[in-house]
Amino acid sequence: MGTGKKILGLLMVAIGLGIFVDDLHDFVPGTEWLHWMPDFTPVVIGGFHLEHLYIGILIMVIGTLILVRSSDY
Repeated sequence: MGTGKKILGLLMVAIGLGIFVDDLHDFVPGTEWLHWMPDFTPVVIGGFHLEHLYIGILIMVIGTLILVRSSDY
């Protein structure tokens, strides 16, 4: 069961990284070629606008937590 959690964690980190890299074009000049996902209206939770960038970071953090918790020490 630990292997399945590791695969899930790695998959989540990879998906989060893809979403994060996609939204860099809004913040870093010259990275428009990284934009591959369609734009969407930011999700607003408690007055905080969640852009692709923040959603990608959140998914990567959750994937990393799954990886760390499933590691055998």
